[in-house]
This record gives sequence, C-alpha cells and structure tokens, in this order.
Amino acid sequence: MLLSVSVGEYLKSLFFDRLPFFPDNIRISLFIIMFCLIATIEIYLYVFLKKAKNKRDNYLNANWKEKISNMLSNIIIYGDEDDGLENVVNHFLPRFKKLPLKRKRVRNILIEEIRIYHSNFTGFTADVLKELFIKLELHKYTLEKLKSNYWEIQIEGIREIAQFWLYEYDQLVFALTDHEHEIVRMEAQTAHVRLNRDNPFKFLDHMRGRILPWHQLILFEIITKAKYVKIPSFVKWLGSRNDSVVIFCLKLIGYYQQLDALAEIVKLLKHPQEEIRKMSVWVIGKMEAEFVEEELLKIYPKETQKVKLEILSALGKISSGNYLSFLKDCLLTPDFEIKMGATKAILGHGRKGKLMLQELQSVVSAKNSQIIAHVLDARI
Repeated sequence: MLLSVSVGEYLKSLFFDRLPFFPDNIRISLFIIMFCLIATIEIYLYVFLKKAKNKRDNYLNANWKEKISNMLSNIIIYGDEDDGLENVVNHFLPRFKKLPLKRKRVRNILIEEIRIYHSNFTGFTADVLKELFIKLELHKYTLEKLKSNYWEIQIEGIREIAQFWLYEYDQLVFALTDHEHEIVRMEAQTAHVRLNRDNPFKFLDHMRGRILPWHQLILFEIITKAKYVKIPSFVKWLGSRNDSVVIFCLKLIGYYQQLDALAEIVKLLKHPQEEIRKMSVWVIGKMEAEFVEEELLKIYPKETQKVKLEILSALGKISSGNYLSFLKDCLLTPDFEIKMGATKAILGHGRKGKLMLQELQSVVSAKNSQIIAHVLDARI
C-alpha cells in the first residue's frame, strides 16, 4: 500500500511539479512512455474482456443448443405419425413458445437447430419441423433477412425459404435472382428453381450477370435430381444476349435430348463466341445428329483448335461412317492433338473403325503408328 502511494506521489510530482523544468527531449520521452503504458493497459484490458465475453457466449450458446436439441429430439422420438401432424405440433408447441425467442441468441440457435434436423429427416418428421417453424413465426425473421444490407444474411434467408419450401415467398426470392452479388444471385436462382413449379426458369429471361461454371454445376445437379421441376424447352433461351445463359441451356438441351432444338443449335455454329460454338458441336455429337455432319465439316477449316477437336469428337460419337476418309486425312496433319482426336473418332466407329486403324498402323509413319497403338490399347 505504501509502495503504491509512493509511486503515485512520485508520478504526480514528476508530471505536475518537475516536468516544466525538464529539457524538451526528456518531456517528450516521458509523454511517449506514459502513452505506451496507457495503450498497453488498454490492450490487455480489451483482450481480457474479449476472452471473457467469448467464454460467456460459448457457455450460453452450448447450454441453449443442448436444451433446444433435446426438445427437438423429443419430437423425433415421441412424435407419432398416427396422431396426425396438427396434433403432434400442438403437443410440442407450448414448450417451444416458453423459450425467450425475442432474444436474438436463442432465436438464432433455434432456427439453426431446426434447419439441421429438418435437413436430416424426410416425410412426417420434416413436415412437423416445418410446421413448428411456421407456428413459432420464425419465418418472419427469415423475411427480414431478405431485406438485410449484408449479403451473408440475405443468403441465410434465401436458404431458409428454400429448405422449408415456403412457396408463398417465391416472388421475394425471384427479386434477388439478378442481384449484383454473385453468391446471392446464385442462391436465389437455385431456390427459385426449387420453389416455382410453373415457371422455374423465369430468371433466365432477364439475367444480366454471368452464370459462373461452378454455379452451372450446382443448378444442373438440382435441376436433374429434383422430382417436381417442370422442364421447359430450353431452345427459347438460345437467342439470349447472355452467353452464359446460352451455354447453360445447351448443356441442358444435351442432357434432356431436346431434338427440337437442333435447328437453332446449327445456327449457333456461326456464333462469334468460341465457347458457344464448341458447346453447340458437343450437343450435336451427344445427340448423334447425323444430318448435321455436313455442317460440321463446312466450318471445320476456319475453326479454332478447340472447336476442331470437338468436331472430331462429335464425328466419332455420331459414327455414321460417312466421313471416315476425312478423319483418315486428319492423320496427315502435323498437329499432334488433331491426330489424336481423329484417331479416337475413327475408333468411335466401332468394329469398322478399329479394323481401319489396324490396317493404317502398318502403312503410316512411325509417329502415327504409335498414336494408333496408343488409342487401340484396351488398357488405356
């Protein structure tokens, strides 16, 4: 105690009584020392309070999570389908209403836990959880998330609407399908496909942003695996000014074998974008459209390397046998990739192509013979 008083008196004397008589450099040094001392104390205090707050938050979160998880587990265990959806929900609802849902912490944990349980169950249990979500009016907070200025929160709202199949809010989701943020845009488009049964691809009509390749993969998986998605004729979007929309629709046309689109796809062989021409050739090959082979050969000489290789691949898939002589002539080119593509295309003609390659193997150059041997190797 005496020591602290002595230190206090010393500092008071130093800074208030003696300081004016020190040289300037010493006074500046003392102020810097005092500033650093105060800053150090503040930093340690901040770190201590931050850790204390985090520890308290983790403790409260764990407690509420355990309590809510136990309540939801009771629904899984004791919720009998024979009692009916309404009766089961009404039985458990009063217990959940006792939760302090006005507290953001509790509300967020409850929403997250319901989402986790809902994603892991189907049928009656999933219906009970959805009804519980609605009767607790948690969907009101979901709608507030859509209006947030933070894209991460908007995404949470979109996912909740999609997960609980809240069809009545599809128009709110649709409004975000052309959002300036690409991830919000992607989530909204994905949700719209799931929620809108009559016109799930309406967002393609007005899209300005690109559908990124990884987004195309996600949409493609949802579209092809969903049970209730109404599949339109994707030819209507092949004239879109958005190249990514055209490419995406070409993939879907190929997957669903929409042969009525072939006439428009042939027109795309003259498109200024290489990727669209390449994808158009890929679809033609996938559909094995024999009557388009002549068009492919017309554009071949002036095409880029990538498109040429896709044309050779398409000829191999169609395997009509009408252009085997053309493929044979491609072996004379100095380009290794073209030679390899032509050889594989010939082999794609089945037994006829295999016999042709075996005959060529003995008369072509040593390099071409090695290429043919490589393609014919059944182990590869």
